[in-house]
Amino acid sequence: MAISLMQSDHPDQSSIWLQALNATLNILEDFQEERSGTRESSRAVLNILADFEEERGVLSHTNRAMLNILQDFEAEKDLSLQMNRAVVNILEDLEEEKAITRMLNAHLEERVLERTAELQLANESLERSNIDLQRFAYIASHDLQTPLRSISGFVQLLQSEYANQLDEQAHDWIRRAVQSTEILQKSIQDLLSYSRVDTEAHPFTPILFSEVFNDAILLLEASIQDSSAQVTCDELPIVMGDRSQLVQLMQNLIGNALKYRGNISPCVHVSAVHEGNEWTISVRDNGIGIQPKHYEKIFEIFQRLHNQQEYGGSGIGLAVCRRVVHRHGGKIWVESEPGRGSTFYFTIPERITQPHE
Repeated sequence: MAISLMQSDHPDQSSIWLQALNATLNILEDFQEERSGTRESSRAVLNILADFEEERGVLSHTNRAMLNILQDFEAEKDLSLQMNRAVVNILEDLEEEKAITRMLNAHLEERVLERTAELQLANESLERSNIDLQRFAYIASHDLQTPLRSISGFVQLLQSEYANQLDEQAHDWIRRAVQSTEILQKSIQDLLSYSRVDTEAHPFTPILFSEVFNDAILLLEASIQDSSAQVTCDELPIVMGDRSQLVQLMQNLIGNALKYRGNISPCVHVSAVHEGNEWTISVRDNGIGIQPKHYEKIFEIFQRLHNQQEYGGSGIGLAVCRRVVHRHGGKIWVESEPGRGSTFYFTIPERITQPHE
């Protein structure tokens, strides 16, 4: 209302006031707009500051992480240095050990060479001794046979020519002399057989072991009939060997089974089993058996478990068996139960072509 009065009273002055008022309003509006812009700018600045703080926090975390990584790297670097030093120490120790090992190997090789030379000399000496002993046994056995035959012949001649002039005691002495001579002759023959394993050996050839069995049975025919024995065999293989020696081997084993029998008729069975690259041949009987403590002793030369009154023999038969089996590259052993019989086993390699001396 005041403005209208002014306009009516002072038209020019009112126009000026209106213009001034409009200008003021415009200024206020501009100020308001600028103020709003300032607020927005302030908010933007605050946002920027907030983002900066966040980025500074992230950067701080990143820096700490980098520091941790650097610290870990330093620790790993120290650990790597320690490991390198340990490896160097180990390598140095290894070099020392290698040097010691080389020295020990050189010393060992020297000792082996010395020992080998000593063993070779010992083997050569033993071989010469064995040859000399074999020759001595062979010659001595031959030389002893002639006087023994003479003694036996003269004693038997004395008995036949002067039988009517001798009393019972003289006849008993003559009988004992003849028996002793026969025992000594058997021992000499067995000793010859033992020496012949090497001195009269033959090259190895393929042999039907069933023929070896049959030859041994033929040689033992009288003993088999006298003892009413039953001797059987399974199917037997073809082996490489010395036929005469294998016959002697079987003759000794089956002969022992017939000799060392109990109160019942002997039953002897021969069988063969193929195991790996060798044949295992067994001779089983139902005789008196053997105590386990004597398993090794019975294969030694001149070793007997019974006296001549119980069971005759020289104690050489099984020693001959072991020597024959050894020459054929095998081994021999016994399993037994006293009172229930024994089983002798021996092996023969499947493809042996050269004898083992």
